[in-house]
Amino acid sequence: MSEQAAVRAAGAADVEAAVAIWTLSHVVRRNGRPLPEAHIQLARRRMSAPGALLLLARCPAGAESEVRIDSAADVVTTAADVADTAADVADTAADVAGADVTADPGDDSVADRAAAPGVVVGTILGVQGLDQDGAGPPVPGLLHLSLLSVAPDRWGQRIGRLLVDEVLDRASARGFEQAQLWTHADNLRANRLYKAIGFRRSGRVRIDDWGELLVHYRRPVRI
Repeated sequence: MSEQAAVRAAGAADVEAAVAIWTLSHVVRRNGRPLPEAHIQLARRRMSAPGALLLLARCPAGAESEVRIDSAADVVTTAADVADTAADVADTAADVAGADVTADPGDDSVADRAAAPGVVVGTILGVQGLDQDGAGPPVPGLLHLSLLSVAPDRWGQRIGRLLVDEVLDRASARGFEQAQLWTHADNLRANRLYKAIGFRRSGRVRIDDWGELLVHYRRPVRI
């Protein structure tokens, strides 16, 4: 259950575990088709960028995920064992190019990392939203969410919601007022989650670099 998971800010040593969870989610959603290495590297750079608000959900010792992924390479042997995907937000590189959150993430992450035992079972990324779908200047008060992913054997345990709620709480403390995200139109699990927690379709759509339809959601950070 999600009560067994705790959400903490990530540090540099946590990025590979976060990349691995995200990679697995995408491979499964794509019915086992592997991701191009360039896409994995892009996710890694985004998670590692200065100012990125990267959060992890961890399960404590004794409640570890049956599917333990330590690196993106492990996904090759794991994806065949699972059949669905967690709420996963995908967007193009332009959406977060040069993005930076307003406040110093060290305000959260130092204390969090000191109290973060257990195995990573989920992740989410928040960054400063940019105008013109990432090609323009920062939009004051706008948080861009992406890369929400949950370990397959933890689906249905509200970990995705836990991650979104926590990143919005932290963003509010940093002065963000609006949140946006893109998700795949055919990702029913993700669409249900976002609607349940107050996100609404803006009417904007686009095709991602895999040729798949994305839909855009927004909501106030605090509702």
